Amino acid sequence: MMRRWIATVAAGLFILIAVPSLRAEEELRLSLAEALRIGLENNLDLVVERKNPAIAGNDVISQESAFDPGLAANATAGGSKSEPENRFVAPGRAKSYGANVSWTDRLQFGSSYAVGFGTARREGAGLFYDPSYNSGVSLNWTMPLLKGFGTEVNTADIVIAREGLEISKSQLSDRAQRTIKEIEDAYWDVLAARAGLDVARESLKLAQDLLDLNTKKVEVGTLAPIEITQAEAGVASREEGVIVAETAVWNAEDNLRRLLAIPPQDPRWNLTIVPTDAPRFDVQAVDLQASIASALERRAELDAARRQVSTRSLAERVARANLKHELNLVADMNPAGNNLKEIIPTPGDDGILGTDDDGADFVTEGWSSSVSEIPKLNNYDWSVELQYKFPIGNRAAKAAAANATLEREKAEASLLNAEQTVRVDVRTAVRNVESGAKRVKAAEASTILQRKTLDAEQKKFDNGMSTSFEVLRIQTDLSNARVAEIRAKLDYMKSLADLERAQGTLLEARGLKLE
Repeated sequence: MMRRWIATVAAGLFILIAVPSLRAEEELRLSLAEALRIGLENNLDLVVERKNPAIAGNDVISQESAFDPGLAANATAGGSKSEPENRFVAPGRAKSYGANVSWTDRLQFGSSYAVGFGTARREGAGLFYDPSYNSGVSLNWTMPLLKGFGTEVNTADIVIAREGLEISKSQLSDRAQRTIKEIEDAYWDVLAARAGLDVARESLKLAQDLLDLNTKKVEVGTLAPIEITQAEAGVASREEGVIVAETAVWNAEDNLRRLLAIPPQDPRWNLTIVPTDAPRFDVQAVDLQASIASALERRAELDAARRQVSTRSLAERVARANLKHELNLVADMNPAGNNLKEIIPTPGDDGILGTDDDGADFVTEGWSSSVSEIPKLNNYDWSVELQYKFPIGNRAAKAAAANATLEREKAEASLLNAEQTVRVDVRTAVRNVESGAKRVKAAEASTILQRKTLDAEQKKFDNGMSTSFEVLRIQTDLSNARVAEIRAKLDYMKSLADLERAQGTLLEARGLKLE
């Protein structure tokens, strides 16, 4: 009797100590909507994925920079000194100063131009006109006529980079859809684990009640002592079940915390998560064809695959355009000016044409004179050139074009494969919703029948027509049926979310927006 009393007390203490009920301040009550919002903002997979559109955006800027104009400038100063060969020649000294500025630009249809301005000042070194100023403008225009001509060829890298940005956004959207699905699944897993723990505790209580009843019957001599042993075994088995169920709760909570990216030092790691939303079993009619149509239109990976086909097709056209020979038109114009001013002789009082004091026909003026001479086009040179180049065999361009065609064919095949995968994904999701509804109804019926069976077996046991073993077995069947019902309802909720994901509409269905 002492052994049986100790077993009874130990079982009661296990319920109070090993599986304590939590106080309100130790709980974190969490709704599904709040969990999804936190996850969408903080989930580390999404934090990583959000970097990719920013990287792709910088790639676009990098490709666009190919058409940024360039401004360059330089300034120089120098001098020279030469010793005379004999004493009758004065030493030679010279100084020079110069500055140049240029502007270059590339246009999107393939042409490029350059505009430059330079000026120089020289003095000494036996110059006849001292100091000497020379200024000039350089104009250059280069135009490809075959290879490299056209907006599509020259802006292909920009277009591909922009498509890469959109692909990155699609991949982020797909990652967000899948992450939200994972968080929702984890939320329902916590609820399922807690419900499973409640069932395990109730099962332990039923086994304990049976042990108490058997103890009393043995004491009054209406039951064989072996029935106590069977009841004690049932209690021990249920205690193990409670331990397993409690561990499942902790594991499910940690998984949800991970998906929500709770910081390591956050006190929420030490709070028990209590889901405040309950699963609703409302059978929903599903239109398979409408779901497939929505998925083909909305699924992010299909958008990415289509954009990949577009970029590969563009790359193929550019590669084929690069098979052309090179023929470039180059034009140059270089007007210049100096600081020399011609003196026009005029008749004097004596009627004779006059000159300067040195008898020269020119005099030197300052730097501004050399600049003002440029527009007059008194000094210039120009050229127009056709440049032709034909690589013998052109094997590199031909190989690049062949590879571009193969890449485009690969992208098209990948798109078809992705569409097939999406169709199967939607069909599976629809099938799971339909079968899930049937599972719930079957599980509810099973629970009702197992409860009736337990009631009947308990009455038989009370009348001495059954054994503790049979009662414990049917109690276990009832617990399993209740757990199966809970799991069926939560799996049905998961299947509805999975259908929204398969259709590409999960974020909208949950009222969420990806920033």
